[in-house]
Amino acid sequence: MICLTIDCEQWNLAELRGNIFPENNNTMFSFLGNEKLLYLFDKHNIKSTFFITGFFAENEKLQVKEIAKKHEIASHGYSHDYWKNKKLDIEKDIKKSKEILEKISGKRIIGFRSPQMQFSEQLIKSLEKLNFKYDSSLHPSFIPGKYSNQNLPIKPFKPFNYEIIEFPAAVFPTTRLPVSWTVFRNMPSAWINSAVKGLLKREINPVIYIHSWEFIKFKRRGVPFYVTAQTGNKFYRKLENFIKYWENKGQEFCPLQQLI
Repeated sequence: MICLTIDCEQWNLAELRGNIFPENNNTMFSFLGNEKLLYLFDKHNIKSTFFITGFFAENEKLQVKEIAKKHEIASHGYSHDYWKNKKLDIEKDIKKSKEILEKISGKRIIGFRSPQMQFSEQLIKSLEKLNFKYDSSLHPSFIPGKYSNQNLPIKPFKPFNYEIIEFPAAVFPTTRLPVSWTVFRNMPSAWINSAVKGLLKREINPVIYIHSWEFIKFKRRGVPFYVTAQTGNKFYRKLENFIKYWENKGQEFCPLQQLI
């Protein structure tokens, strides 16, 4: 199985870098991206996991209800600001998002992914307390200035002696080079397919994460060029080609809850 997962959030990448622009906290980019993704997934009969922020769900209730009809809804926090945010009460933020998503979707929320992939024992402890069943916040790679997780497992495991199951994001099995979002979008398809093949050979279900807003073509201020490069229809076609490639090899796509 391949897990093609979607992070759905308000746009705040410029704000996270200290840049204040009118686009910050706009939900329309992800809304429009979701419209394209839902069409694509219906076309190929794919079930996915959408990690949605509570803020987005509050502002786009009807779309979240529509997503919940066919796909898994999981939590992506409420504020989408976990990186170096010392004022954040993680447990309170997660609880708030869980309650909002459950009320809107009408489904039990059992999965979580931390904004900015901020994996920690404090996070796992909070998730266990709030009755989550799994987490997918670990990127077992090295990203300068953000995290250094290259020594942690690349296959599912139970971290810190808790019962929560951790589903790490896909990386190259040997080098730990990343394959998700900006890498998936900007690197050749052969790069991504090679990583997926390596994981499947090791009987690891690749967990790839991308963002709803990446399917809208835009050039936003306050972020590095690679953040918005190759967005829009180019990325849509690339993702569909990826899906077709693995469909032709008999590979199936599934939401993360199915792996439990």
